Amino acid sequence: MFFLSPIRINIQDNNEDLTSTHERHPLVTLGLLTAGTQLGSALIQRLGRHPVLLFAMGAGAGVYAYKNRKEIIAEVEALKKQDEELLSKHDDK
Repeated sequence: MFFLSPIRINIQDNNEDLTSTHERHPLVTLGLLTAGTQLGSALIQRLGRHPVLLFAMGAGAGVYAYKNRKEIIAEVEALKKQDEELLSKHDDK
């Protein structure tokens, strides 16, 4: 089984940060992602109870979307193209 293989660490790379994702076991990474998602969700729910903080979160999301609009549009177009390719392959069968 691939996901149960031991983690390989080079002795020469001791100076590098050992917390990078490529040196962690996939199950550890999944656990960290799950914990981070739960903490983030709880934080947003708490902040969303106060109207001023809710407004600030909306303004921050708007600024982020405006600042990165070209990248967001490019990603959406790429996903749309992948979806069309997938559907056309599915229709051919």
